Amino acid sequence: MRKGWRFLAVPLAVWLVLTCVCATVLTWVERSTRDDAAQRYHLRVNLAGDFVTAIVGDLITRQRTQAAAFLSDDFVSARDFTRTVGGFGYPAAVLLDSEGRVLQVIPPNPALGGQVITDRYPHLRSAVTDGRPAVSPVVPSASRGLPVVGFAVPFDTPSGLRVFSGAVDVSHSPVSAYLATAITLEGVKVHVVDATGAIVAANHTHPDGVTQLRNEEPLLATALAAAGEGRYLENGQWWRYTSRAIPGTPWTISSTVTEDVLFAATSGSRAAGRAALVTAAAVGLLVVAATARARRNRRELRSSEQRLRKVFDSSRIGMALSDLEGRFVRANPTLSHMLGRPEAELIGRSVVDLTHPDDVEPALRNIRDCRTGRIDGFDIDKRYLHADGHVVEAALTASLLRDEADRPQYIATQIIDMTERRALENARRADAAELARHAERLEHANEQMADFIAMLTHDVRQPLTTIVSAGELLLDDWAEMADDTRRHYLRRMTIAGHRADQLVTEILTLAQLDAGALTARPAPLDVTHAVREAVNAQAADPHQTITVTAPDEAIAFADPVHLQLLLGNLLGNAIKYGAPPVQVSVIPDQDRVVIRISDHGEGVPAAFIPHLFERFTRAETGVATTKPGTGLGLYLVSRLAQASGATIAYQPNQPRGATFLLSLPRTPIPITAAPAEPGLSHTVS
Repeated sequence: MRKGWRFLAVPLAVWLVLTCVCATVLTWVERSTRDDAAQRYHLRVNLAGDFVTAIVGDLITRQRTQAAAFLSDDFVSARDFTRTVGGFGYPAAVLLDSEGRVLQVIPPNPALGGQVITDRYPHLRSAVTDGRPAVSPVVPSASRGLPVVGFAVPFDTPSGLRVFSGAVDVSHSPVSAYLATAITLEGVKVHVVDATGAIVAANHTHPDGVTQLRNEEPLLATALAAAGEGRYLENGQWWRYTSRAIPGTPWTISSTVTEDVLFAATSGSRAAGRAALVTAAAVGLLVVAATARARRNRRELRSSEQRLRKVFDSSRIGMALSDLEGRFVRANPTLSHMLGRPEAELIGRSVVDLTHPDDVEPALRNIRDCRTGRIDGFDIDKRYLHADGHVVEAALTASLLRDEADRPQYIATQIIDMTERRALENARRADAAELARHAERLEHANEQMADFIAMLTHDVRQPLTTIVSAGELLLDDWAEMADDTRRHYLRRMTIAGHRADQLVTEILTLAQLDAGALTARPAPLDVTHAVREAVNAQAADPHQTITVTAPDEAIAFADPVHLQLLLGNLLGNAIKYGAPPVQVSVIPDQDRVVIRISDHGEGVPAAFIPHLFERFTRAETGVATTKPGTGLGLYLVSRLAQASGATIAYQPNQPRGATFLLSLPRTPIPITAAPAEPGLSHTVS
């Protein structure tokens, strides 16, 4: 027996050492992985906070810009005020003068005209008194009782300071939409609350009206009152929470998730580590795999952080400083963008070089009057020449700056781009001349909307009914069901969910298009890679045949997100209305890259081709009458292609079927927003 222990002693000692080493390494890996998971969680919350801050800042800046552009006249008509408020979709808004008196209000209330209401609304009082934007806590709106948040923005006018305040519907705000997808951990609860504890936005539904966090999540509210981050116990589960303030607002964003979910990724590491104790040879491989995975996670985290931290500058009024000869001394980025020239190119250049020839003499006359001291400033409308040659119509306000000896020194100018506004005024005059024709188009649009609502009601109810019925069957008969039957119902729920998600995506995209808020961000990308990604996303059905013919690489400029929406709609259209095989070709040309998508179905009826890309239109013959749809797919394709500088065209496939040609530019194009559809878009949106 002693001899047996003697031969066993060394292997046993080695085994014990290896076991201890493996246990130590496993403990370290588990702790490191948990720390990484916690760190990623905190970073996601901080990035979400940064994004909410950017949303608030962008809304305040856009609100100030629109107010300064359209609400600065001595008298602001109810029509102009209603149009400005309608552009933001506010359910309620108010315009105050420098004394806090009501100039205009929506919903209209004649009793409030001229009344001072700042004593009742602290954020309005702060905006009027301090001259800085202010955000209110959550309050029920006076018109419908819905929870809203007020954004009060002061702006200067020739008549003095004014304050424009709009009420944002909390339940339908961009913040609520963003929080729904900001943090993808299962069961995570994300809240934005104000200083009173009322919920401003959340990633889940909550009761109608003003909801207090302490009523919905009492334990979380208690924990947040004690510390900005930490953990608390609820129903036998530990929850990890973190929070941060939203600068410029009385808001705080918080997020809480169970530690089981937060550290779910570490369970695989624990199992692998315990398995590694069985054989010493696997220890090194497990350590290498854990280290590689940790490095990959950190690299992906850094890349994600860089993408999310990239926020585009808001639009601002162009400003310039010139000497008494009219030469630029300084110019801000907005003016550089407005004129299409970098600041370095503007410095030292005379304003005459950038002024329309017909407006040169008035501009020089005003500069001479300022130089001689006859006037201290002037307001004129003039036209500038953009670097690409097009005319920029602008409203210019100039002030003479003097030195300590009261001698003229510089001329400071503020320049507002009025091109779009003048175009709108021209369009309104043209619309007035064609009132009868527009009435007929509006009647047709109302008929289309009635058809769209009927189709949408059916299409939305159908996937929801499928999900609810399948879910009820699973809940009632889960234990008795075979695995294949469960998968069948789950697959039905997933397909229905994807269909509902597609409908929501189309509706949201349509709303952004109608508001003119969908901005394309073209970037160089590999079209071949993008096409294969889109095809892979459509290849879930094994009965569908999609072939791709493309070079190894084809570079073009397009918005990556918009391109995937375009390809997804065109491929889905070919699969839905066509017949296999579906063929996709990528064809590089000199200045374009053409994507050709063909099917072998019955094609588009000849009578419907002129209306193929119109809104809410569907063919009344052929296979389209047997398929559900909203008539929005190809309309969205046309609008998104226009915003991205691409073109979309249809031609019959030979010998039968349909072919769509999507052409992308190979050179950079200016960033643009998809314009709202003229004439009817605001009627049907």
